[in-house]
Amino acid sequence: MWTTRTLAACLAGALAIAACGDRHAKGDDANAAEVKATAPETSSASAPTSPVITGPVSFEDANTAFKQKRYDEALRLFTAYTTEKPDNVWGYYMLGLSAWKAGDRETAVNAFTLALEKDSTHVKSHLNLSRVLIEQGHAQEALPHVAAALAIDSTSSEGFRPLGRVKSELSDSDGAIAAYKRAIVLDGRDAWSLNNLARVYMGQGRFEDALGPLARAIEIDSTVAAFRTNLGTALKRTGRVPQDVDLGGLARSFVEQVKTWR
Repeated sequence: MWTTRTLAACLAGALAIAACGDRHAKGDDANAAEVKATAPETSSASAPTSPVITGPVSFEDANTAFKQKRYDEALRLFTAYTTEKPDNVWGYYMLGLSAWKAGDRETAVNAFTLALEKDSTHVKSHLNLSRVLIEQGHAQEALPHVAAALAIDSTSSEGFRPLGRVKSELSDSDGAIAAYKRAIVLDGRDAWSLNNLARVYMGQGRFEDALGPLARAIEIDSTVAAFRTNLGTALKRTGRVPQDVDLGGLARSFVEQVKTWR
């Protein structure tokens, strides 16, 4: 629900963004994923030497490093773990996630691929492999993995969100809209699908249609700067004054609209 403080903050942010024009919006990543790769650290003469792994590595130790966002260490530990336990599909999956977070997309692709060689029904590996491939500019290669994940489980928004991303990358706006709508029907609190649906609308020049899903996305999570950036752009393009916009009303109207998609 919208609070007075949240509403005021979002409207103020949208006003500032709208005043700055499109230069912020174009830097926004409409296809942001749950797991976002970070730039790999550069080495230097003064950089500390990576600790040498001596002895067996447990899944728990490697997973703890990942949870604590020590991604380079998690990458080393899961590399050692998968060498010691080559039949554990979850080891390769976590190796893929660790590599992705450490900025090593090639290793991530290889790890997710190995996980799928062990278990072709591993939905999470299909989905995250597709996300890395999209980041690499290989949307067409990502499509079969999204399709495979949906063939296994079509009851979750998790598969339809990357499908929307793939369709968008392949310039299939109608297909992207259909995928994001399905994701939102399955999970009405999928804020990134709401945001990405709005981005597709904006790409079609449908800025009025973008307001509802953006208002709902911000209602769900007001901390994401990309949502506010996109809202500011949409408001500017519709000629609306942010202070006069009832974001709560837009969000409620959009929720009612979603009911007609079921």
